[in-house]
This record gives sequence, structure tokens and C-alpha cells, in this order.
Amino acid sequence: DKLGVSTVLEGSVRKQDNHLRITAQLINVEDGFQIWSERYDRDLDDIFAIQDEIAVTITEKLKITLLDTERAFIKKTPTINKEAYDNYLRGRFFWKKRGSGLKKGLEYFLLAAEIDPLFALSHAGIADSYSLLAFYSVIPPHDAMPKAKKAAETAIDIDDYLEEAGKALAFMNMRSDWDWEGTKS
Repeated sequence: DKLGVSTVLEGSVRKQDNHLRITAQLINVEDGFQIWSERYDRDLDDIFAIQDEIAVTITEKLKITLLDTERAFIKKTPTINKEAYDNYLRGRFFWKKRGSGLKKGLEYFLLAAEIDPLFALSHAGIADSYSLLAFYSVIPPHDAMPKAKKAAETAIDIDDYLEEAGKALAFMNMRSDWDWEGTKS
């Protein structure tokens, strides 16, 4: 009720070798009733197809009518390169740990961007990493922030709807440039 939502999506992902088991369920917040549940057993090679399938199924279960452009947006694949995507996920894992994980996360984001230069999320991860490394004074801000800004702008050039890149720029506007109005855009 505090979040103002009526439905919550819960799920889990388990990986064993090249096999994935993904479970997803929609829960009615008001009474805790499970509206829908599904288990997906797939090979890891199908990860993007699984994401598309789950997203479309959930919108159908919520009785949401999507325009063709919205459906295309949901099905948009961030990269077709599995190795780049794996490195991005590893980067986010370490980045969320903070501390020494920030540098490790940056290494994975840089590797993902090297593998697929058009993978916008990897550039957003690079921006996030450099921003926080500067914020925590691990790297001098005058060295890190230009790299962070360039990476965020690269991500936006690739995908101007990418939320992560917008957040990275807003963080930089607020913490580095002291541009409070720029945080709103």
C-alpha cells in the first residue's frame, strides 16, 4: 500500500551449467493472492527469448493492452552477445557490493563494452562505476568524472531511453556539477 501498487512480481533464477530455471509469479498486494505463476526451464542460450516471453506473458496476465511500439520496446534486447551480457551482470553484482567491488565491477563493464561496443547498459555501468569511485575518493574526481560523463553520454547515444544512463547523468549533475535542475531531465 505504501508503494501505491496493486500487483507485485516475484521471481527467482537458478543456473546450473548451461541450464536456467526461472520462476515468476504475480501477487495481488491487497490479499496476497497469487494471480499467476510460471516456471521456465531453458538453455542459457535462450536467455533473451525467455525475457521476452516472460515480459509479454506478464502484460497479458495483467490485462494490459500494448501498442506495437510498446511491445517492441519490451522485447528490445540489450545485446545479442551472451558473453557481453554475462560480463555486464557480473559487473552489476560487484558494483552493488560497493567497496573493492566497484573496481571489479568496472573491469567487467569495460570488458562487456569491449566485446559489444553498442551495448548501452555496459556504458551506463562504466558511468556508474567511475561516478562512485570518484564519490568515494578512490579515483580523483577530476580523472573519474569526465570518464563517467563520456560513458553515460555514449550509453544515451546508443539508447536514449535507457533509464540507467539517465540516472548516471543525474547523479553526476547533482554531485559533481552541482546542477540541481539538470537532475530532473
